[in-house]
Amino acid sequence: MLDEKLVHFDLLVKDKSEAIQKVGMMMFEAGKVSNVDQYIQGVFAREEEFATGIGNGIAIPHCKDDCVKEAAFTLVKLENPIEWGSLDDKPVDYIIMLAAPNSSDNVHLKMLSTLAKNLMDDDFRSGLLNASSVEEIKKLFEMKGE
Repeated sequence: MLDEKLVHFDLLVKDKSEAIQKVGMMMFEAGKVSNVDQYIQGVFAREEEFATGIGNGIAIPHCKDDCVKEAAFTLVKLENPIEWGSLDDKPVDYIIMLAAPNSSDNVHLKMLSTLAKNLMDDDFRSGLLNASSVEEIKKLFEMKGE
């Protein structure tokens, strides 16, 4: 499910709002969502319920909506850390944004579970945060059997 169009290094944003908008646009441009405004609104609505900064400099914003054509996730390294309201009160410099169709199979929960499990692995997390190419990221996921 790793789409190279959804991997970006050194994205320049000034805050969480701009980050969600820019990364949401990546989903739209990659053809994963049919309505970018609806998708971004869904991500913001989810963030209002509970901030998705999980700690260790990582945020996992997400949206399950009818505008999502197929399940996908981004891997975005920011040029500069931004405030996100994370569990550890530290800024975020890596965004893994999920998009899931509004289907009964709850594919987004499977994606979240798999990502959470992988991110608990120190080697995987470190490799992801320090990767500087799509090839390095692909190798990490292949090693995990994803």
